[in-house]
Amino acid sequence: MIRLIISDCDGVLTDGKLYYGAEGEVLKVFNVKDGTAIKALMSEGVKFGVVSGRGSAALLRRAEELGLDFCQMNIGDKAEAVAALREQYGVAVHETLFVGDDTNDCVVRSECGHLYAVNDAAQALLEICDVQLKTKGGAGVFKEVLKRIHGN
Repeated sequence: MIRLIISDCDGVLTDGKLYYGAEGEVLKVFNVKDGTAIKALMSEGVKFGVVSGRGSAALLRRAEELGLDFCQMNIGDKAEAVAALREQYGVAVHETLFVGDDTNDCVVRSECGHLYAVNDAAQALLEICDVQLKTKGGAGVFKEVLKRIHGN
């Protein structure tokens, strides 16, 4: 049973592209299908949030809108962050799922029992993940994750 899901942001919840407005603001595109699936998971009691290596006002706004349990940004050591979250929520390694897309997500391997990679993830992550999703980052990844967790 999965009790804690941690997602990277750029390349998982988004397509990994950064858009800059005329005033220098960073814009990101989030998929509403992810929001629906995330809310469904959270309604089942799963703790859900984001651990990102970047800071972003857009991510913070999306996290607030979805009511995520946590949103950690500018994280240098994702493995340490995952371990701390497991401890905070009293969740075992085998009850933890991480979804990533890039080489900096590889370090969480020892801290989660389930490591999923989006379809267009970096090769290094694909080589160590448990599941390579069919969905690309930003294309509604968590709709597929929800189906996999429910065995559909």
